[in-house]
Amino acid sequence: MKEEETKSPLSAADRQRLYKERQREAGFRQATVWIHNETEQEGRQAALDGKPLKPQGSKDPISWAIGWLSEKGKQ
Repeated sequence: MKEEETKSPLSAADRQRLYKERQREAGFRQATVWIHNETEQEGRQAALDGKPLKPQGSKDPISWAIGWLSEKGKQ
């Protein structure tokens, strides 16, 4: 039998570990970000309204920018 046929499938934890290793090798690092839902929605609406990416002055500029970028990515 071929070697590939005798291998068992990787577990979810193994796939995640391999993915994280590949990402680190590519120069990425993992970070957790808390997003304020209402502010993210404000950013999304600004993108829909055609407003520029200017999150300053919002309750949470990162959440606003994430909402704006997410919506622009759909357009």
